[in-house]
Amino acid sequence: MSEKEYIDFKKEFEEFKKELENSKPIFDDDSIEFNDFDNLISDDDSNPLDGLDELNDQAILSKDYPKIALETDDILMNLTIKKDYSAIEDLDKRKKEFIKDLKEFIDEFESTEESSQLMKYYD
Repeated sequence: MSEKEYIDFKKEFEEFKKELENSKPIFDDDSIEFNDFDNLISDDDSNPLDGLDELNDQAILSKDYPKIALETDDILMNLTIKKDYSAIEDLDKRKKEFIKDLKEFIDEFESTEESSQLMKYYD
């Protein structure tokens, strides 16, 4: 191997290490620090992202979406409607679209792990 082809990897890695130590990360969110990432990869079983869905749910519930409670003898379901149906001017068509979306929602829920977990509640 000639001198031109020789790469000093140790030197390259040392230079990279120095550059990395002197660099500052760029994040969109100023509140993120390396400590946050350390928490993500910690050895304990807890996951700091576990509450993220709950935070997103709270953000959705705090918006001005219409809310409705559907109740039968067997089920009480509280829904927050995120879709804007106002583009459908005809009331009957709007209702059909909502019912279609509701049926799709139920069909999708049926195929999720959550639906199985819900039924295991009754074991």
